[in-house]
Amino acid sequence: MVSVYHAFSFGVFKYLIPFFLMAVPFFMTNSINIKLKMRDLFYGVLMSVIVLLPFWLFLWPAENRPQLIPLQVMVFQLIGISLPEEAYFRGFLQEILGNNIRGVIVTSILFALMHLPQLIFYGDGYALLTFFPSLVMGFMYMQTSNILPSVIFHFSANILFLGLYDILSHRIFFVL
Repeated sequence: MVSVYHAFSFGVFKYLIPFFLMAVPFFMTNSINIKLKMRDLFYGVLMSVIVLLPFWLFLWPAENRPQLIPLQVMVFQLIGISLPEEAYFRGFLQEILGNNIRGVIVTSILFALMHLPQLIFYGDGYALLTFFPSLVMGFMYMQTSNILPSVIFHFSANILFLGLYDILSHRIFFVL
């Protein structure tokens, strides 16, 4: 079901998938592991800067850096993609599979496979590269048992990727 979301953008359907991704962990475990801890917030921002800044600096010449992504796209990336995907993949699946190295790797494989329709239907070869940031998000969750740092990283990576993808292909996915 989640893979369909990445393959097609069906009006209302794209709003039901985030609801599903949040509902499953909540109804299956009665909670979503998100805590507003300053330490974890700082950790998410710090890891985002450490991992993503080199991409910003070396993949984008200064004269080609993108305009800011529209606010509605940023809000949807946070509330409709990053938060629900992290609640489901880290807070639910990784917890079920084991919040350990094996759980991180298996969850990251499943996360990358969820993006497979983007490759199949749109020829987006970058889709399978989601395995690597998923490892980062999984390790962040493994260390904190809090999805907040991985939500911050996921959101930051998506915004960076959307800007880079816009430069490379002159289009943006998931525009409302």
